[in-house]
Amino acid sequence: MTIPQRFRRHTVPSMAIIALLFTFAALNGCSTLDLTPVASPATHKHSPGQIVWHDLLTQDVAQAEDFYGQLFGWDFKHQGAYTVVLRDGQAIGGMVEIKPKPNGRGVARWIASLSVSNVDQAVGFVRERGGKIHEGPVDMRHRGRGALISDPRGAQILLLRSADGDPKDKEPAINDWLWDELWSSDPAASLDFYQTLVGYSSRESRENYWILKMNGKWRAGVRGLFDKKLEQRWVPVIRVADLQKISGVVTKLGGRVLIKSGTAEEDKQTALLADPSGALFMIQKWPGIATEGGE
Repeated sequence: MTIPQRFRRHTVPSMAIIALLFTFAALNGCSTLDLTPVASPATHKHSPGQIVWHDLLTQDVAQAEDFYGQLFGWDFKHQGAYTVVLRDGQAIGGMVEIKPKPNGRGVARWIASLSVSNVDQAVGFVRERGGKIHEGPVDMRHRGRGALISDPRGAQILLLRSADGDPKDKEPAINDWLWDELWSSDPAASLDFYQTLVGYSSRESRENYWILKMNGKWRAGVRGLFDKKLEQRWVPVIRVADLQKISGVVTKLGGRVLIKSGTAEEDKQTALLADPSGALFMIQKWPGIATEGGE
């Protein structure tokens, strides 16, 4: 499998961190940015290890709304400088517009929020293992206590203890988040890091792919990098009903199909896409999800 050069590692990580730092500061302090809770209604229950939210950093929110709205039927609600993503009236994510500096290069990406039991303790562990703390821990209005980090191999994620609880476990709907997977050049080290960070109860091994579980519930995947020039990162996966139909529409909306569905059993129901600003995401046709978890 190969990916076009513009999506490979070169100056992307440093530029992405600049955008992330700017956004995290905005999420924490900007009076015009009205965040939403990750669970509505409030659950007052936390599920460490669960990916509970996704925020898109993009150079053009209007373009992103048009792309994702037509592709998945999502709706959008503007709350000051923050845009809430809605699927069938339910908030599932957000968007923040990042304008690159003159002659600068903008980097769009989806940032996942990972539920942890204690953000401050988690940050201490990240430092001990050689990761980076870009911002935090800080208290974000309506969202909870969070810290923006890069793990020891450079993958960026937001650690969060939500204010009002995490979303309830449920069967992911079509055009909703299925889950997230980590691309890693050292899967064994990444598995050890996240299993210790979060306390995942078990992991399941498949060919060059691992599943992190909490009390039997699938929480995230770890994939060995299939191209060493790729940046190590977390990539969100969206559940779809018709893989070929969605893939066929992407280019008409200004996006790109980077990896088409393959012929191997494990690849034929997935595809890697990029939106018009370059943010990566995967789509997958999935028959069902396993048991519930949480604490």
